[in-house]
Amino acid sequence: MVVKIFNRSGQSAGKASKENLGYYLSGFTDGEGSFNVSIINREKDYKHGWKVGLSFNISQKDDTIPKVFRDYIKCGKIRYRKDGLCYFEVRSIKDLKEIIIPFFANFPLLSNSKKKSFQNFCKVIQLMVEKKHLTRNGIEKIIELRDSINVGRKRKYTKKQILKSF
Repeated sequence: MVVKIFNRSGQSAGKASKENLGYYLSGFTDGEGSFNVSIINREKDYKHGWKVGLSFNISQKDDTIPKVFRDYIKCGKIRYRKDGLCYFEVRSIKDLKEIIIPFFANFPLLSNSKKKSFQNFCKVIQLMVEKKHLTRNGIEKIIELRDSINVGRKRKYTKKQILKSF
């Protein structure tokens, strides 16, 4: 993939290589991206009543970079919120494991906090792949990892409420 780069006056400033674009998108993720782990109450649909949802996303008012990201890695979806914000999101465990993890292995994040979130996100993916989210010990570990990824986020359900059904 080659992307044309334009300077402030709109004149072509050359082309960015696929490698340079990968580093750019990784840097963009450092500032505007997030790795998310959510635990959703699904009493009627799941044995233990809980679904673990994973997602990687970036968001921006301008949809240029979310679309470039989607086109670069060839997975995920572009969504638009009612307030005009555009976000690119990958939710498939397969795509997270086979595309997103290798992308950030090739183009590492630089900020310590985002690196730590990504590392813990990878651990959750591995637990899900191994079906450990279906056990009490596994879901407990996922909750701990989630809390280190999404620090300070308000939770709808407490750890105690989730673990009660296991």
